[in-house]
Amino acid sequence: MEASDRERKTLARRIGVAAVGIPIVVGAVVAGSWVFTSLVSIVAALAAWEYAMLVRRRGGRPPVALVVGGAALHVWGGFLAGTPLLSLGALSAGMVLVSWIVEVGRRSGTALWNTATVVAGSLYCGGLLSVLPALRQAGLLGAMPGALVLALLGALWVGDTAAYAVGRRWGRRPLAPVVSPRKTWEGALACFVATAFAFWGFARWWIPAMPGEEACMLGALLGIVGQLGDLAESQLKRDAGVKDSSSLLPGHGGMLDRIDSLLFAAPCLYGWLLVRGWLV
Repeated sequence: MEASDRERKTLARRIGVAAVGIPIVVGAVVAGSWVFTSLVSIVAALAAWEYAMLVRRRGGRPPVALVVGGAALHVWGGFLAGTPLLSLGALSAGMVLVSWIVEVGRRSGTALWNTATVVAGSLYCGGLLSVLPALRQAGLLGAMPGALVLALLGALWVGDTAAYAVGRRWGRRPLAPVVSPRKTWEGALACFVATAFAFWGFARWWIPAMPGEEACMLGALLGIVGQLGDLAESQLKRDAGVKDSSSLLPGHGGMLDRIDSLLFAAPCLYGWLLVRGWLV
């Protein structure tokens, strides 16, 4: 099969997954409450499973059920507590204790590695996403609930699309050749600009009381932090010797591949608004 044929089929798969996934995500955001939290917990659990599989490729033997369950529990803990910050410490301590008990019973000789995987995997995939239900419920400056999440997801999607299109067409200078050889400075710049202006546009539409200058600044920050999240996940895959975290989403790779930017950008947005005192 020629490269052009493979690219067309990959693009068709990407569009097909997006056509199914976007309405589900938007519908869950609009519904809110336990519906949205359930979707986020499922996403976190799938990403955590992929994380555990990456560790297994490197010779670890983490209890996969604990990594997956811990990630989902972090999301639900943040939702039930009303704020993710109240639940993260207690849940992480619980993960350490349960993992240690499991390792004592298994006598695997890799307790240090496996316990670290449980805590890191559940925090990385679930702890970071636990801010999303709080962002969904936030009535920022009188905006409708869910506006923040939709603006965040929309801006990241626009930025990712711009990076893909510009990088393939005009990308010449490698951004991080050791970590991700296909990423270029041209694509990164396109992602940065597109994310900043997209978030500004969505904010003006859905959150009109947010100052335009601050919305643009926040979008620019998300454009940087989101790409750092992408590079961080690329480093994990490179260490495991794989191209994609899994083949769960045709044309997109795995769930971690799809949410890598969101994992860093969502807590960044939550922290900004928390410091500003806008989360009500």
